[in-house]
Amino acid sequence: MAETYTLSAEPRTIIGKQVKQLRRADQVPAIIYGLGEALPISCQRRALEIVLQKAGGTHLVRVTVNGQTYDTLVREVQRDVIRRDILHVDFLRVDLSKKLRTEVAIVLTRVPKLAADLMLTHPVVSVEVECLPTNIPDHIEVDASRLTTLGAKLTIADLPALEGVQYLADPHEVIARVESLTGAVAEETAEEGAVMAEPEVIERGKKQEEEF
Repeated sequence: MAETYTLSAEPRTIIGKQVKQLRRADQVPAIIYGLGEALPISCQRRALEIVLQKAGGTHLVRVTVNGQTYDTLVREVQRDVIRRDILHVDFLRVDLSKKLRTEVAIVLTRVPKLAADLMLTHPVVSVEVECLPTNIPDHIEVDASRLTTLGAKLTIADLPALEGVQYLADPHEVIARVESLTGAVAEETAEEGAVMAEPEVIERGKKQEEEF
């Protein structure tokens, strides 16, 4: 079973631009949604930062509000683009008895050292899985030690079988492949030339952010 983390929160009545006063009080606005009516909450900043760092998007977070506990997963974290401060967090409430679908990171292990004219590409860095909330893997490791020659590859079918976890991607989809460094450089140069030939488009205006 995946590790579970706990977080205390308070119900929140302040919404919109007024949430700035919460942030000045070292509180972060958040919301719990799914399985019923959405619940706006606020969390103490430091406690929230610690939980987010440990739980990521794959571990359960049990959020307690006024004595009631909600089993959740972190679904979105909004941050200040400059300071990276947390501005808002979305928690998805889940039913521990029902399977869900989510993305899990793929990590290559035992990556070999390649010849100077070869390179290892890793185009697929995550895979969609279906499982119970308590069975979501933190990440999925796959042995890359056999990727030593040109054309060698790993596909979704090479991912390890995990109890209670179903991979939803095409088994033939390539996760990693050994390619020619010379060919990759030539292709990249051609793509850059094609981009430079297109007219420059500048988007003007500023998107208004709505906070909940």
